[in-house]
Formats: sequence, C-alpha cells, structure tokens
Amino acid sequence: MRPAHAVIDLAALRHNLARARAAAPGARAIAIVKADGYGHGAARLLPALADADMLGVACIEEALALRAAGATQPVLLLEGVFSADELP
Repeated sequence: MRPAHAVIDLAALRHNLARARAAAPGARAIAIVKADGYGHGAARLLPALADADMLGVACIEEALALRAAGATQPVLLLEGVFSADELP
C-alpha cells in the first residue's frame, strides 16, 4: 500500500468558505468538522472557519473539544446524546 499524505491549505479553506458564501448570499454556512476534522485536527481548522455561522460535529465530546479549543460559534450536534449522563 502506498503511503497517503494530506495537506490542508487553511488559506484555501478560508477562500472556499468565502466563495460558498458569495454563491449563496444570505444563506448560513455550517462547517462540518466531525471526526476531529475528518482526522486533520478540528482545532487547527478553526481559524480558517472563523466566518462560518456554525460548526457541526457528531458527538458531545467533539463539541466540548471545539469549545476547549476556543470555538465561539454555535455547535450543531448531528448525532445528539443518548442519555443525560453524557452531558457535562
């Protein structure tokens, strides 16, 4: 198997978000960063996604990690919680 390597260009990510906003004026943008930014480090993506209206994650642990990393946008919990014991 060949080794795989992904490079995340934060300037390109910021640019793509701006282009999506320009294509849909007035629409809200939700940046989905579940699974730790699909394995690329959600906290590291936050500066490039600062203009997103909301962040989307799969579970409460991911939402709490984003808050701990300084995210200020609302966080959409895509999966929800299964019991009150999961809540902080």
